[in-house]
Amino acid sequence: MKLQRSCCEGISHISDIKKVLLSDEKIVKLTYIYKALSDPIRVKMLLALMDYEICVGEMSNLLGISQSHVSHQFKILRKYEIVTFTKDKKMSFYRIKNKNIKKILKIAMEDVECQRKR
Repeated sequence: MKLQRSCCEGISHISDIKKVLLSDEKIVKLTYIYKALSDPIRVKMLLALMDYEICVGEMSNLLGISQSHVSHQFKILRKYEIVTFTKDKKMSFYRIKNKNIKKILKIAMEDVECQRKR
């Protein structure tokens, strides 16, 4: 499909374009995903959570970083509504909150693999 051009000096499609734009609130939530993925440690954490629920101590052992750093990163991921957790006695087990985040990560990983082969 050929893209249509929209120009202030020619044919403008602003009214049509506005129909597909998200609300400001939804745009902010969308940026949260990319803010979360902008840090390599958080990406590693999310990749580790693809198929597992993991506690802070275990994530710390896995990544070789302090528990306080892991906790801080989980706090950011919770703020962005990317992860959630359940308590089991004194332990908090983190997991990815929704399957769409997993889809985004899988697509990004596939893209990285394709670039590597080029």
